[in-house]
Amino acid sequence: MVVSNREPYQHSHAPDGRITWAPTTGGVAVALDALMRERGGVWIAHGSGDADRDVVDAGDCVAVPPDSPGYTLRRLWLSPEEATQYYEGFANEGLWPLCHEAHVRPIFRALDWDTYQTVNRRFAEVIESELPDRSAPVFIQDYHLALVAAKLRLREPGVKTALFWHIPWPSPDRLRICPWRRDLIAGLLGNDLIAFQIDRDRRNFLAAAREALGLEVTRNTVRMGNRIIAVKAVPIGVDYDRIQQIARDPAGETEMARLRQELGLDTPIVGVGVDRLDYTKGVLERLDALELLLERRPDLRDRMTFVQIGVPSRSTLPSYVDVVEAIDRKVADINARHGSGRGTIRYRKSALRIRRLVALYRLANFCVVSSLHDGMNLVAKEFVAAREDEGGVLVLSEMAGAAQQLHDALLINPYDVEGFASALEQAIDMPEDERRRRMHAMRRVVAGRNVFGWASDILEGLARLNPRSLPPVPGRAPGGFERKSVTRARMPREVKPS
Repeated sequence: MVVSNREPYQHSHAPDGRITWAPTTGGVAVALDALMRERGGVWIAHGSGDADRDVVDAGDCVAVPPDSPGYTLRRLWLSPEEATQYYEGFANEGLWPLCHEAHVRPIFRALDWDTYQTVNRRFAEVIESELPDRSAPVFIQDYHLALVAAKLRLREPGVKTALFWHIPWPSPDRLRICPWRRDLIAGLLGNDLIAFQIDRDRRNFLAAAREALGLEVTRNTVRMGNRIIAVKAVPIGVDYDRIQQIARDPAGETEMARLRQELGLDTPIVGVGVDRLDYTKGVLERLDALELLLERRPDLRDRMTFVQIGVPSRSTLPSYVDVVEAIDRKVADINARHGSGRGTIRYRKSALRIRRLVALYRLANFCVVSSLHDGMNLVAKEFVAAREDEGGVLVLSEMAGAAQQLHDALLINPYDVEGFASALEQAIDMPEDERRRRMHAMRRVVAGRNVFGWASDILEGLARLNPRSLPPVPGRAPGGFERKSVTRARMPREVKPS
């Protein structure tokens, strides 16, 4: 069982009255969907599509993926007030800036905290009602659901749960900003296993458990009463085999040509950036570096096009509105001062499906990931996975978790505009043999640490805590779990007509 705030598929009403569906955006949703398509089971998530209620059965379930069902999506409904206070309020105006050291002040309100507790309790109730049996492992995702395991433990003490915290965990000093930090830590310790992206976050959490709650900790455990909770660093990967399959598909050449035409890419040098429009992603810093590069190298104005894909996100929050407006102004200013009929910046505010995204990665001479602070950033790994030709250069922020693994990227400090611009110039001028050497090394890392290896490490770790109470994790084959081990999803009982 997977539990998350965001659902993997969303149903919507089309203008002509039809019900359409689409996978949700984001590397985490894609990664977990790959896991569930391989393993089968039940995924519990908030149903946010305007047609989501029209396609579920009497138990609020629907089979997904809609075109090739492999597991069950159980939707949970939130009122507009709950969504505002739990998701936009406590989770994204409070926890998100608290954990990302990106100079946006965290906002904590008592009403938001109350609603966050209520919604976490409702998730726990739904988990209890949907468990196929009490030995099924429950895999909870991220900062939206920090209290779920503790609330579930009150109802079902024997259920084994693991939580993966996808974003950074703050230092103990910064964590003190949160008025309910002790409750937050105690809620997370309701899990049997807690996993973070990198070792820094694991260390910060252990320090917080020791300092805020006075608990006994070791290098990878916390003792709470008579329970021992495992705490690990398990970096997430991408669905490497799926991206490889898309990259090798001959239809990809047609998609690349279509993108070239749509985006007006007729320059010999193409750079790309793919980000949610979030203040933590360093898009403004990236634009500053590109601007400086064009000032240093005016010859690039007719030779280089930079494609910025910006996926709208949390557009009701003032901090997000501000950054989107600033990016809009900066792009317009750069194009006005440095643009030519051929090159400079192409800015598109929409998500790309995986096939188009892979085609865009393959078009690029370089890809920029300039996070100011990030748990991992799967764009970096997706770009590497897509480059079967071993071409392209990854320019990667040392503030992103991916930098702990992808040592052959050009590592940059996004706050150092001079150094950032120099790295972009180095990426453009890099000799072919060096590009291939760097990309070959990074591809070995990404291939050896795919999404299935990530999930297997967490679920096997959970099973080892009490092997007799959990079914064995399926054997791992190269590239993922063996398909013969998949448990088929429970199909919906009575689908409403659409």
